[in-house]
Amino acid sequence: MSDEAKLKLIFANDNASEEITTTMNTTVRDVKSTIMESHWPASFIDIETVERIRLFAGGRELGGKGVDDQKSLRDAKLPPSSSYPTPVHVQPVLKSAEATAEREAAAKPSQCFCVVL
Repeated sequence: MSDEAKLKLIFANDNASEEITTTMNTTVRDVKSTIMESHWPASFIDIETVERIRLFAGGRELGGKGVDDQKSLRDAKLPPSSSYPTPVHVQPVLKSAEATAEREAAAKPSQCFCVVL
């Protein structure tokens, strides 16, 4: 099995695609960073509105959040192909003003003074 992985990035709801080459020892976090910094298509949504991205290959998500993103592509079980680039779907997760408002509301104490008997 080769240590090199050719990936064909397919961006959700956009006609843009791009091929990149990396190693199977590269972490999912590094691949995501490379995509966001160097391979983001101009025709796609503005990178400033993106909180993070999700990557899917072979019907499974590569990485996820936190610790899962620290796995190498090999540990994330990326299904590489020697005859063609492995299709990887890129799905952005947008920043949300509502989520921020919900977090702030959850941090405030409740105004309810109900007593359950």
